[in-house]
Amino acid sequence: MKALLFAFLAASVSLALAQEVPVSQQTLPTAPAPGTNFQDLIVPPGPWTRTQEELLPYLEALRFEWTSAEKSEARSVSPALKVGSQTVSETLIRLKEGKVAALILLYYSRGNSGDVNKRAFEEKVKAISDDLSSITKVQPVERGRAVGSAVRTEGLIWSTPETLYTLEWSGGKDMSTGMYRAEFIRLTVVPAVKEQRAIGAATPSSYANREAVKKFVGREKVERLPDGTVRLTGIPMVDQGEKGYCVVATTERVMRYYGAEVNQDELAQIANSDAQEGTSVSAMVNSLRKLTSRLGVKIKAIYSWDINEILGIIKDYNREAKKAKADELRTGNIIDVQELLSKVDPKVYREARLKKTTDFGKFQREIARSIDEGIPLLWSVNLGLVPEKNIPQYAGGHMRLIIGYDPKKNEILYSDSWGYGHEEKRMSLEDAWTITSGLYRMEPVGT
Repeated sequence: MKALLFAFLAASVSLALAQEVPVSQQTLPTAPAPGTNFQDLIVPPGPWTRTQEELLPYLEALRFEWTSAEKSEARSVSPALKVGSQTVSETLIRLKEGKVAALILLYYSRGNSGDVNKRAFEEKVKAISDDLSSITKVQPVERGRAVGSAVRTEGLIWSTPETLYTLEWSGGKDMSTGMYRAEFIRLTVVPAVKEQRAIGAATPSSYANREAVKKFVGREKVERLPDGTVRLTGIPMVDQGEKGYCVVATTERVMRYYGAEVNQDELAQIANSDAQEGTSVSAMVNSLRKLTSRLGVKIKAIYSWDINEILGIIKDYNREAKKAKADELRTGNIIDVQELLSKVDPKVYREARLKKTTDFGKFQREIARSIDEGIPLLWSVNLGLVPEKNIPQYAGGHMRLIIGYDPKKNEILYSDSWGYGHEEKRMSLEDAWTITSGLYRMEPVGT
């Protein structure tokens, strides 16, 4: 990510969690292998009877990759993904019990494709709509109000006896500039059920979020292993891809864990995220607080950096640096935190952080309490201060999920939203506290 900036003039303080270093991308094919045209999975009757084995030729030819070891979701950004006249920017295939449960096609997102003007956006929506009418051989109906969704969207539904196609898009006036801002165009393809064939029915991904969250029972998700490890089960993986969307991708994972169907592009919209600059943690927190009644969750900051905390950390570091005869940190009226952190001696910084025994103790207790209740924690960190292997980002601000703890080894279990291989990792509590810049608890209302 780019710098986490703490700028203060008089009493003004701002905190931004910014751009992540992009994950390297493999070279992708420009055309699918014979017999593996992506559109074959979309046309009626749909892919619902295909087994995972029958899907493998498509997954391989179209460069799908599993997002986790569970193999319940595959993701591709191959340019070979095309439906009708339109190329798809990103596609997810979700499986349940070895068969396809849903396809999610992202034709456009501001995070993936950058800004487009209103005319181009509306023309793309029309072209996609025309393609779907041609493919399904039916005409669309307007979708009903998306009750419980994170953002206001427009939508159309194509209903066949076997398959329900829901096209949703969102765009509107950017309050900061007054200009039109396109957000996303997304197609969700799911098996049809009687309740969803009704004219104007809301899509499965846009209704009943609050009811689903209400039914969540956290303690049922807690697994206690023989070695003493306590971990949460059933947390979905979301691969943020090339976008600097660690905050919104992590938030999506928690919401889906609770049973709500919310995605990172919707969350990026409400938090005013930028694919290059990332997402402000404070903006995400404030946005979620406004959506408490709509989504059925509440959020609490257990620990977060503000200007006083930053100044205290600098003071603590300089005290330890003086003892170790290391260079002290110098500051002016504007503090660039990432620039300062790039100058610290990691050993001295770690020593200074661990002497904050009251905060460190609270950090440990809150992790154990939340995990025991089945609540994962959103964890903002500064990378590069402790050694970590096999990660695509080596410095800067980042957000993770804490999903467990090991009291015998004094370790936490955590997960990154980087896809396969990042589902569950371990770190000592001391190292975890050293890199911490924030800890947030997002939980169902009434918990």
